[in-house]
Amino acid sequence: MAVFRNRFSQVFLIKKKPLLTVCTVFAASFVVTAILLTLFLNYQHAATNLPIDLKSQIKDFTFVQILFKNLIVALILVSGFFLIKIPTILVLIANAAVLAFILTANIYTTGAWLYFILLVSIHGVAELTALFIAANIGFQKINLAKKQQRKQLLNRMLLVAALLALAAFLETCVTPLFWR
Repeated sequence: MAVFRNRFSQVFLIKKKPLLTVCTVFAASFVVTAILLTLFLNYQHAATNLPIDLKSQIKDFTFVQILFKNLIVALILVSGFFLIKIPTILVLIANAAVLAFILTANIYTTGAWLYFILLVSIHGVAELTALFIAANIGFQKINLAKKQQRKQLLNRMLLVAALLALAAFLETCVTPLFWR
């Protein structure tokens, strides 16, 4: 296992400390947004147990639109490695807040927490993995003058693009099959 881990790290240069930072920032932003939104909805006495009608509310996006949007987000996350990590941190916080808002609002109003978590998980696992890898790049110091690090950066960007293509495919072709 250690051989695989070392080889994977050499090819893709995914480091543990930046990855833990990415996960911490994302999780903290998600939890804070979910708690604040729940408190707000409780304070406003928002309606609960509403029927789920996602098909009429969701705007249909094509594979290309979703892939392009996610690639732009990934590029902004990566840009942190030469822009003092600021765009990486801001995009992580924003994405976590949006995801928390969507899930919390839907779960609070419908009570169907398992349904929404499974629905988002269909494509979200691949998408979040890709975005976390891109953010990992944004938190590292990469010397583009070194051929080895340029190659590792290219490998990671190809991995991110492949994962985002998979996520876009799942979001457009598989996730809608499970909408109620």
